Amino acid sequence: MENLASRTSSAALQLRFAQNDIDTMTKREKNLWQGIDPAAQDTLGGRDYRTTSFAQELAQRGVDASELMVADHKQGQNVGGHRELAYVTGAKYTLGSPTADSTGLSNPVTLIGATPGSKLAIVRDRTGKMANVKFANIGVPLNPDGTLSTVEEWPRACEVKDPWIPGVEVFARKIYPQRHRGCFGEFVRRDEGILARIGLWPKQWSAARMFACTAKGFHVHPPSIPEDSAAANWLRRLFIDEAENYSLRRYDDEQWDVMFFLQGRIEMILCDVRAGLPRRVMRFFIDGDNHRGNNNVGVVIPAGVAHAIRVEGSEDVIMVYGTSTIFHPEFEGRIASEIETAELPESWREFLAL
Repeated sequence: MENLASRTSSAALQLRFAQNDIDTMTKREKNLWQGIDPAAQDTLGGRDYRTTSFAQELAQRGVDASELMVADHKQGQNVGGHRELAYVTGAKYTLGSPTADSTGLSNPVTLIGATPGSKLAIVRDRTGKMANVKFANIGVPLNPDGTLSTVEEWPRACEVKDPWIPGVEVFARKIYPQRHRGCFGEFVRRDEGILARIGLWPKQWSAARMFACTAKGFHVHPPSIPEDSAAANWLRRLFIDEAENYSLRRYDDEQWDVMFFLQGRIEMILCDVRAGLPRRVMRFFIDGDNHRGNNNVGVVIPAGVAHAIRVEGSEDVIMVYGTSTIFHPEFEGRIASEIETAELPESWREFLAL
């Protein structure tokens, strides 16, 4: 009884101290800026450090591309061995005993992506160690009481699905270091992986270099609408009602982009401006192949989704991208910016016009 009373008294004392700290902080905050000139106080503002939902981060501040590395963000099975599991990026999993024994990973692991063609899952444990494992050896997430969860209970699955722009694909790439030489990484295989599944193979490949502190875009490519269809009805059928009927897509008549980054770091901003579809924004950061890690990804951008790329940091960016059609200037609607256009000063232009 004495020990119980002692613990109760100690807990009450700690609670009183905590309340005093809160009261002191509240009083201090009221006069926090009294030592600053009132005119200067009016110009000050605070930064918002609050943690928001994943959907808000994706639309406003941006997330790492590794959080979007998905095999299928629209549906999934909570049964080991189904490759659709790869879309639940960031969820905690247990490993089947054969894989755990062979890789030496600790439990739980995080499913962060898949190898080309979704042949193997890429997982990482709490120490940062990664391994490629068979999908059959990945268990489903566990509830706190030890029971198996269902797909509806996977928070990241729901968080990714709601703000995701229909038709956009983000898929993992594996970069292999080559000692004393550099690195090697595949872009994509025509008959495997995401592009094979959606039936898209570019007709033109191009490369671009972006200097540090510059941006490319915003620009958008117009969707192709059949003559007997209203634009909004067609696009809803294509991306909502029959989202997995890829044979409906008009790749030959509209420009879709497939992008990869060899060097540097970028922020990609996507904005859905297609008729009849909700306006959604996705912002995420991608690393070039020279920064080997989980943010090495490829991105598929549909026609009608406005996109921009901003160089993140002081390093030039080198990108490679494929397009579903050959280049047509009329397929490009641009929103110019000072960063992108870098126009000559007015006095220079007057001089050159003499």
